[in-house]
Amino acid sequence: MHRAAGRRKSLPDEPSGPDAERASLSHIDPETTRPGSRSESPQQPQRIDESLRLLHHHPGYLRIQADAFIQPDDDSPVMIAAQAVAEAVPGFRSWSLRPKTGSVVVEYDPGTLDADDLLNRIAKSAGLRGVEKSISSTKNRQELVSTFLDTVQGVNQVVSELTGNKADLRELVPLALVATSIVSFVVNDDRGRLPHWSSALYRSYRVFMQWHRREVRTRESAGRQAEESGGSSDKSRNRR
Repeated sequence: MHRAAGRRKSLPDEPSGPDAERASLSHIDPETTRPGSRSESPQQPQRIDESLRLLHHHPGYLRIQADAFIQPDDDSPVMIAAQAVAEAVPGFRSWSLRPKTGSVVVEYDPGTLDADDLLNRIAKSAGLRGVEKSISSTKNRQELVSTFLDTVQGVNQVVSELTGNKADLRELVPLALVATSIVSFVVNDDRGRLPHWSSALYRSYRVFMQWHRREVRTRESAGRQAEESGGSSDKSRNRR
């Protein structure tokens, strides 16, 4: 028997060095993940017989509420899933939870993100059955303006009846501003939160002229006609 001299040669099917390290890594089960790694899928929330309620909305701001959001655990799958899907949407800015009430304020970029799409994503990921919009949030701008105008007209009618149809808000509001201007002028430096007298007086003038545009234009037109008729009569007299 002869003793083998030197190192044993590597067999062709047994790579060594860097190739051996890469080969050993390639045999690792791809499904095996470390605890806490990003590839580990979070626990999916169960379906909840409750809607995500939209309490308030204006562009860039959402306030939502759900009973499932009240005093959630640190590892609550409902809250984790809802916040995670919101943060993953482009245009998301912030998520602020009030645990006692279960309401969440979500701020977003209205130019990038659609509010309805964001709401549907949050409700679906949290296991809620859908989005419920409150009555106040479904009113559009036109309905709000119409309601405000109806209220003002009602108040104006009451004021007109109380004054015997001699005055209404078009006269009383400028008059109140004039009174504010006088008080501000008298107390001067001690006026506190009262506006400066000149500012209140100017606003009184602007409000009065704005609310009496028709009467002002009628008087101006009558004045111009009187001037024109007076000028023409003078010319005719000079010719004689």
